[in-house]
Amino acid sequence: MKVETSYKSAVIVCKGNPSFIAPVLNVVLGLSKLYESVKLICGDISKESEAFLLGECKHLSIENLRLQNRGTSKILSVYYFRKKVFQLINGTPHDLLWIATGDTAVSLGTKLKGYQFVMCLLELYDAVPVYNFLLRRLSQYAYKIVTAEYNRSAILRVRWKLKNTPYVLPNKPYFKPVEGGSINGTNGPLVQKVKEEISKGKKIILYQGIITHYRRLDTIAKATFENDSKFVFLIVGKDFDYIDTLKEINPNIIHIPFIDAPLHLEITKLADIGIVVYDFIDLNNIYCAPNKIWEYAMFSKPMLCNDIPGLKYTVEHYRAGLCTDFNCVDSVKDTMGKIFSDYGEYASNAATFYNSVDLDSIIKNIVR
Repeated sequence: MKVETSYKSAVIVCKGNPSFIAPVLNVVLGLSKLYESVKLICGDISKESEAFLLGECKHLSIENLRLQNRGTSKILSVYYFRKKVFQLINGTPHDLLWIATGDTAVSLGTKLKGYQFVMCLLELYDAVPVYNFLLRRLSQYAYKIVTAEYNRSAILRVRWKLKNTPYVLPNKPYFKPVEGGSINGTNGPLVQKVKEEISKGKKIILYQGIITHYRRLDTIAKATFENDSKFVFLIVGKDFDYIDTLKEINPNIIHIPFIDAPLHLEITKLADIGIVVYDFIDLNNIYCAPNKIWEYAMFSKPMLCNDIPGLKYTVEHYRAGLCTDFNCVDSVKDTMGKIFSDYGEYASNAATFYNSVDLDSIIKNIVR
């Protein structure tokens, strides 16, 4: 006799702030479409993201533990988080317990073995041996394991000697731009400046993500500055001591600090080309699983990427953009030219890439 899966109640736990972790917002939205009620337990969350989720999900409740406001040591913060989470889990009847990040799983520890849980890993942690050790131990207790990229799943199966390959849930966003949404405050004038540059006929070359020297953006800065009459290099994200270096190369760079999802998509849709670049520093980077490739593709924006497996066999495979050598300014300029010379084709392929993944069926397959 076939046993039907119960889709009554799901609990999602995230130690971090989902406002900064788009894949966690995705899971909340996805599971809310499937389950009658969903509870999100999180370390923190912005008012904007909380309002967005509650507006989108009719039967969602959010427990914000406000870890950032506690001002205690990291050890005490983890202790408080563990205690509160297990109290809430035990007090909430549920059919599904979804541990949203590796950091969350490590913080909850081996006490999880008393529960049936799905462990979702957004990183490989190959450069963090302690996390890799702790997560490997937890993997033997997990009901199911989920990653965001196929090669990552295969690597974890070998590394941790798993019986099955972890499920793959791509970081394609459920959320769309907020209808009537606008970016105000200190970022408002910067957005207006971008629109003024567009009105002059300039093309927007957009990078969204963390701003660090590990991401080779200097060649993009040089390439756009050498064609300043045609291009504007727009950078959106949190700076880790790199933006000043880039502005020395190209003083005309427009930098907009981090914007909460999904409001950041108001910027994404202004782009002509989206930049995606990772460095050869670990497996986590070369087998990247960036949500930004899906966000660019959502608006049919072709992508300019560096040549790594995680981008070559996604973006370039679908001809939604091209990979090139980010160590060479001429290579970057030539590849940008190729994209613009056949822009309509690349834009159409980006839309095809976006539509190639059915999140609803993937999530249902994981939790059934």
